[in-house]
Amino acid sequence: MKNRTLLIRSILFSIPVILFILHQFYYHEKGLIPTGFSLDDDPVYISNARQYLDAGHFSLFYANPFDGKTGSPAIYLQPHNLLFALLMNWGLEPGYILTFFGLLFTVLSVFVGLKIIQQAYPAIHHQRKIHLLFTWGGGLLALTGLLVAMVFYKRVPPPLDSIFIADPGNGWWGLNFGRTLFLPMEAYYHFLFLFSILLILKGKWKTALATAFFLALSHPFTGIEFLAIICCWVSIEKLFLKNRDIPWYFVIGNAMIIMSTAAYYLIYLNSFEEHKILQKQFSAGWTYSLRIIIPAYILVLILSWLQFRRNKTAGKFFPTANQRLFFSWGVVAFLLSKHEWFIKPMQPVHFTRGYIWMGFFLFAVPALVWLFDKIKKVKYAGLIMMTFLLVFLSDNILWTIDLLRKKEKYEWVGHLAPDTKITLDWLSHHTTNNDLLFSNEYLINYLGNVYGSSYSWYSHVYNTPEYEMRKAQAVNYLTTGTILKEWVG
Repeated sequence: MKNRTLLIRSILFSIPVILFILHQFYYHEKGLIPTGFSLDDDPVYISNARQYLDAGHFSLFYANPFDGKTGSPAIYLQPHNLLFALLMNWGLEPGYILTFFGLLFTVLSVFVGLKIIQQAYPAIHHQRKIHLLFTWGGGLLALTGLLVAMVFYKRVPPPLDSIFIADPGNGWWGLNFGRTLFLPMEAYYHFLFLFSILLILKGKWKTALATAFFLALSHPFTGIEFLAIICCWVSIEKLFLKNRDIPWYFVIGNAMIIMSTAAYYLIYLNSFEEHKILQKQFSAGWTYSLRIIIPAYILVLILSWLQFRRNKTAGKFFPTANQRLFFSWGVVAFLLSKHEWFIKPMQPVHFTRGYIWMGFFLFAVPALVWLFDKIKKVKYAGLIMMTFLLVFLSDNILWTIDLLRKKEKYEWVGHLAPDTKITLDWLSHHTTNNDLLFSNEYLINYLGNVYGSSYSWYSHVYNTPEYEMRKAQAVNYLTTGTILKEWVG
């Protein structure tokens, strides 16, 4: 299939995300002002990028904008923040930057995902259906929620919000590929991940190493996940199967990247007291249970089991290196998402993000093609096929409908009240990085780092060191006027 056709298909498959963006900008109560931010954590990325504009000198590294201190060490680096800083310096609205950045990488992520299927399975039938299910397929989370509401809560008919009963974070943790594309930064991380996989499938080992390093710099969770998957796969290929197609420098290079990434995040950053405090806050036990795992992944696991049966009949469980890569992908991603079984949890659910689902789906593509061929031969084939597709797509169809039907009524980071917007505009023109900001409004404290140069003494709950203590100090200052010695000057 030509790249032009795949690109057009990728744009069409991005329509749900486009509708969500339009919903954010146009479907809200009169008076609210859309910012372009679509998630509570989105301003964090722009706040990080803002540090480059406020530093007064160029450096690859930036300081934590939520530390509240002008002398906070510049020890962090994600390459995309340099781009965000450049675009902000040109005068673009911070939230708009993230919105259109995410839309661009939504299209690119889908395109590269379809290229992976084309590269791994060049002769498959039913390509349009396979592509659609890979991009927007899911599990039975939504249908399970509706069933639980009817059986256990006696809600007949069940409200649409019942689809979240079995879906963590109201679906925003993105347990399948398409769901993650609603998050601008996840669309970008998924592009880097999938592009690195595509380079490996094409045997472009040096470029794959470069993109793996870039991915590790961009996001610790996705970087570690990708590197762990690849290290597991190449270990099997080189040590047990003696695969000569994979050069040793690729194996050694991945090992060096994963060791340097671990050294940076676990040793170097923790040598700074400010980051050690943040590390404790980041080490949250956010996980998910088997009651969620089963409906989320049951469809791709059944297909994977079917693929095993077909491979066994052919004489091998894993007939190709590509199949071994995809299966390693699914298994390693799952183990990382449940790493509380082995070590102290550090937000295990961050390793879901559709990666488990994608690995098993790609492994099971031949089984899915075989199943489609079988369906074509039975009575009422059209009705059965349509039912199968709707069930496979049900998670994202119902979730997107629920998302788009709700009108934004209240102020949050994505929609500001006029007085909040006026305050932030004033701060953007009247503050410097020598100013310390206090407010009894959370959004002012949080978004002050985005729209102005001042530091907030307490702001984002996970990126502010000792958040609760600082909040109490700020409230005490606003109430009594008591000034801490750290604030003088």
